[in-house]
Amino acid sequence: MNRQIEMVVLWTLVIMGFLAHTMADVMPAFWGEQIVTMPTPAHSRELIAMMLGVCYTLPVLAIFLALWGKHKAWRVIHVLLTFIFTALCLLHMLEWIDEFNPVQLTVMPLMGLIGLILFVKSIKYAREKRNTGVEETENDADENEDTHKNEAREDANEEPTNDNEAQATHGETKESEAEEYTNTK
Repeated sequence: MNRQIEMVVLWTLVIMGFLAHTMADVMPAFWGEQIVTMPTPAHSRELIAMMLGVCYTLPVLAIFLALWGKHKAWRVIHVLLTFIFTALCLLHMLEWIDEFNPVQLTVMPLMGLIGLILFVKSIKYAREKRNTGVEETENDADENEDTHKNEAREDANEEPTNDNEAQATHGETKESEAEEYTNTK
């Protein structure tokens, strides 16, 4: 599996982790208990916008950059996005110092680990040097290999030149030269 696909899978796990995190926060409300955070009406829009940016927009932009950002600048931006996510994840886990939430115990450490793995992989991806002017994907390599195999088959299936005809023509000229030589004697 190439590095780009690995990063897309990890970013997809991040989105799923955010969904699990949200469900873990809201689930107690179904049993009539208090949920973890209750935003005040004055700050609810800002909180929703920020969480939408962090939980959805950041991973989607990172996925786009991982798939189609071939230039070094796009790769560096991808590294910055992974750093932002990893830092937010680890800082969020520091909240456990004040108030431990056992519900988040299964989600947050795993998201922190995914963030660290993603950060390391994105740094390696940003440091990669492209071999040619246009980066060749695995699919392109397979297609090129198939094309070369098909060309080789076509070359093998071509009719061989008729060497007998060439020899016969060459032989006729030798005979006519021999006759001319004997006639001159």
